[in-house]
Amino acid sequence: MRSWITTIGPSPFAVINTFWAAVERDSWISERIFLIYNEETAQFLPGISKVMESIILEHDGKRPEIRCTSINEDNLAQVYRTYQRIINEERKNGSEIAIDITPGRKYMSAFSMHAGLKDGSIDRIYYIHIRGRKFMNQPYPLIPIPYCDLEDIVSIGGMQE
Repeated sequence: MRSWITTIGPSPFAVINTFWAAVERDSWISERIFLIYNEETAQFLPGISKVMESIILEHDGKRPEIRCTSINEDNLAQVYRTYQRIINEERKNGSEIAIDITPGRKYMSAFSMHAGLKDGSIDRIYYIHIRGRKFMNQPYPLIPIPYCDLEDIVSIGGMQE
C-alpha cells in the first residue's frame, strides 16, 4: 500500500500539483491520502479531495481512502505529534510513505520532514519547484515542463538505502 501525507495550505494548487506530478512522473499511486488541515483551510478540503480522487481514478481505477485530520496550528507539539502518529501507523501497516512538503506553513513542512526522516521511515519527500510567479496557482497540466520540477528530497539528500 502507498500512502500520501500533505498539509492543506491557502493555495489548493500547491496541494494538488505536487500530488498530480508524483502520479504522472513517478507513478506514485496512493491508496491512502492524509490531508492535514486547520480551521482556516478546512474550506478547501472538499475540492482538493475530489480532485485528488479523480487523479487516482484516472490513473489506477481504485478509489483512494482519504483521511482528514484537523490540527491547531498554534500548538506546535500537536502538529509534530500528528505527523509522527500518521507515519508510525502507516509504517506499522507496511505502507510506502510519501510526504509532500510543498503546501502549508514552513514549520509544518519542517515538522513533517523531520518526522519522516526520523528513523529513516519515509520513502519519498516531495517538493514541487515552480519557477516563475506567473505559473503559481495554475493547474499542473498548464505549467510548462521546463518551469516545473518535482523533487524527491530523499533522493537528493542521498538518504535512500
